[in-house]
Amino acid sequence: MTDLSLSLLLPYLQNIGTNTLWVADENALGIAGAITNNENFFGISNRYDIFMQMQERGLRSTFSDYDFSGLDNGSFDVVVYRVSKERPVVYHILNNALRLLKTDGRLFIAGEKNEGIKGYVDKAGKLFGCKAPAKKHGNAYIAEIVKHSDYGARQNDGTLLDDKQYETLRPTGELIANDEVLPLFSKPGQFGWNKKDQGSELLISTAEAYFAKRSFPSSVIDLGCGYGFLTLKTKGWLTTERSATDNNAAALASAKKNFSVADIVVETTADDCGRAIESKFQCVLCNPPFHQGFSNDADLTHKFLSSAARLTASGGLALFVVNQFISLEKMSLEYFGKAETLASDGQFKVIALHHK
Repeated sequence: MTDLSLSLLLPYLQNIGTNTLWVADENALGIAGAITNNENFFGISNRYDIFMQMQERGLRSTFSDYDFSGLDNGSFDVVVYRVSKERPVVYHILNNALRLLKTDGRLFIAGEKNEGIKGYVDKAGKLFGCKAPAKKHGNAYIAEIVKHSDYGARQNDGTLLDDKQYETLRPTGELIANDEVLPLFSKPGQFGWNKKDQGSELLISTAEAYFAKRSFPSSVIDLGCGYGFLTLKTKGWLTTERSATDNNAAALASAKKNFSVADIVVETTADDCGRAIESKFQCVLCNPPFHQGFSNDADLTHKFLSSAARLTASGGLALFVVNQFISLEKMSLEYFGKAETLASDGQFKVIALHHK
């Protein structure tokens, strides 16, 4: 189902007659197909799948962790943005929208009440020097805010929004791997950026116990690696080839930093569920997301299962951790020869999927 807030913004991305910047977050999946190729359009997304959709449409676009540094001040007439989940991300984008818009340029911003849209509109209005009401449409709100303030002046008087130094990786804790204490670096803009995921901890402890009774795999891929927790925990394994992939630019930046600090060699790539990876691995580790954008997406599990099956070498296996209620064992038999439950903590379960 199309996100209502995005539907409200879509007209400003079609039949474009002025230089327009679309800032696309994870909630924008599928919208690129409704945008006509236009020389006045430019898109930026922190999601690789959305970036690839724009590329397939021939739309000028870039994939990054919302790095606007290559774009000149005052280079756009319009910025279109559906608010993100995390406040530092939103503030980072609003600050840059002020810089990138021409004087009298317009920001079109939308979101839902429980996502803080009314507060964001108020903040943006004060920042831009043009208060505008958020207009209600069902559960969604949209506002048009005109730029009257000067970015340089806002920068000097300290009234830019506090994005908590969004662009900077910061220490968020540590983990123990191979009897070493490894620092963890992360940042907002990715799922679970400042915590250790309960499901991932169950998955890796189960995997270590499983392989300790047999033999550790020579090659491992972390499918949807986040900031790299699972791969970091394999440091003590007798593994010679490691790969990690994610769809999110912030996650990839964090993972690369963590792998470097831990001094382990990992082939780290931006990809949509490993679709472009051609190698096969003795072990696939996966803690798949249960949400896509702002809603549940049942197809995600099948997407990850299909990719995992393709990436698993003959004689290898894929280890998944999922919520207890997900019938992964039954779903997996479309792609794998055998499924067995290795562990459960009442909330999550770890399933071993054996290659056909």
